[in-house]
Amino acid sequence: MKARLDIKKFEVVLGYVISSVISIVVSLVISAGVLLAQGTDPISAFTYLFQGAFGDIGGFSASLVSATPLMLAGLGIAFAFRAGIFNIGAEGQLYLGAMLATWVATLPLGLPKVVHLPLALLAGMAAGAFWAFIPSYLKVAKGFNEVITTILMNYIGVYFVNYSVHGFLQEPGGYLPQSAPIVETARLPKLVANTELHAGLLVGLVGAVVLYILLQKTDFGYQLRCVGSNPEAARTSGMNAKLTLIIAMLVSGAFAGLAGTAEILGYQNLLLENFSPNTGYDAIAVALLGRLNPMGVVLAAIFFGALRNGANIMQIMTGVPVTIVYIIQAVIILSVLGFSTCKIKLGFLLERGNKVALHSVKNVNRA
Repeated sequence: MKARLDIKKFEVVLGYVISSVISIVVSLVISAGVLLAQGTDPISAFTYLFQGAFGDIGGFSASLVSATPLMLAGLGIAFAFRAGIFNIGAEGQLYLGAMLATWVATLPLGLPKVVHLPLALLAGMAAGAFWAFIPSYLKVAKGFNEVITTILMNYIGVYFVNYSVHGFLQEPGGYLPQSAPIVETARLPKLVANTELHAGLLVGLVGAVVLYILLQKTDFGYQLRCVGSNPEAARTSGMNAKLTLIIAMLVSGAFAGLAGTAEILGYQNLLLENFSPNTGYDAIAVALLGRLNPMGVVLAAIFFGALRNGANIMQIMTGVPVTIVYIIQAVIILSVLGFSTCKIKLGFLLERGNKVALHSVKNVNRA
């Protein structure tokens, strides 16, 4: 029985990997066609894209810096999706998290770093969780569609944060739309000298491990996956589906808020107007490409971060507009959705292989 489960699990993972790789290859082929239509050599463009992303320690570090907020927000979105609730509001939650974290991190509290930095991180998580709680409550209590409410709240959140750097959060005595610099005791430490790579990456990696254990190894994770797969069956079996959805959105919003917080405390070190446009939306693509698996989300975030970073070098060297990267991302999303049935077909293809493998296991056990 255990051998059958292991083979089934291997089959599912292999199906995810193959369909994700196919999605990336298809998107690159289509993007190559767009580049050819523009009169640009796609091989040269992709070479510069790769060199910009991974060519040296500076480029690789910059790719990881770009990947960090995508990773954190993508983890939150994937967690909510696993519960069957579609959190499209990571953009607003990210901005609200960054705003409250900036407020805490710019206060001259005189606290040591071991207190001030965690306090700022928790403030960012709390703000993101609060912004996610509103649509989740409207969904379970009033039946509102969370897709619509989260999208609308994105606009409110982003514009409110932009207003804050023109008003109560603006640098004292300044005239630019930006906050005061983050005080040293609230900044995330750098991981590599002479680069911008900061400890937010470690926060994302630890968060991925925590979410994986929570989803796969705990009773709550089992309940959450049941609610996401079949809410009616979960309710019939006595599970509190509404409470599960709210908790899932709180965790999702906390991770999105942490994404904005890490971007401010680790990289930008002050809050600007429109400081990280579309990161929350790009994180949806990251979650989908990662197949809603925390470990898959980490890899997908690094891939998207590399695309973002490498696109700058590609543009400088070939003149190709950065928008080609957005085309790649859009095609990846469509490919992921289109190839989502690959795992099913792969199951049929591997069925015969499974029987052979199980037969071999039985023979070994008998021996």
